[in-house]
Amino acid sequence: MQHTFTEVFPPRLTLYYSPKACSLASHIALEESGLPYEAVSVDIRAGENVEPKYLRINPSGVVPALGAGDTVITESQAILTYIADLVPERELIPRPGTRARAKAHEWMNWISSTVHVTYRSIFRPQTYAGDDPQAIAAVREHAKKKLGKLLIEVETRLGDSSFALGSEFSVVDTYLFVFYLWSFDERIQADLPPRLRYGNLAARVWSRPAVRAVVTREHSVRAYALPPELASALAIAK
Repeated sequence: MQHTFTEVFPPRLTLYYSPKACSLASHIALEESGLPYEAVSVDIRAGENVEPKYLRINPSGVVPALGAGDTVITESQAILTYIADLVPERELIPRPGTRARAKAHEWMNWISSTVHVTYRSIFRPQTYAGDDPQAIAAVREHAKKKLGKLLIEVETRLGDSSFALGSEFSVVDTYLFVFYLWSFDERIQADLPPRLRYGNLAARVWSRPAVRAVVTREHSVRAYALPPELASALAIAK
């Protein structure tokens, strides 16, 4: 007997996010998609992500999590890809089976496994060092040095392209945008190399109405600082 199933399209979408966390990329992607969705803030700083209510949604206790119908999708790369595939006409990610698609996943895998981990080592070194003060200091200092090298690598990878995948905006750029913002975080306290190409990409992403709409929405939950060149370009609505 052949079994069939139906999937409601578009599914009901609910994004669980925390302001300026890596979930910002998924938040922007949803706004860019044009699909209806609900955005639910999970205050990581207040520990809402480890409360039973949220752990029933995402047992790992991290954001983002995307409710899609009766399914919950976690991990930024999976969410970004899923959102983009829901609206292929918007070309937020290259088509499956293309080399451009592979490059998109190459970028996002590297961002997730290397760039994000390095920032986490600076912001929350206890994740890797435990409670030993010397180990905590060593992890943080090593990550600060590594971050400078990674920012140079971003510059190299971008080359002369307008966006990560060439001339067109994609969900990869939303992911890169988050970590450009993080490079100005006051907790870094390190001399970082110039990032002209990265800054130019961030400015192009920032110029998009969907991006400004999402940042404004997140600011209504918790205001956060923006790099000077972006903050001066737009007064965030309070």
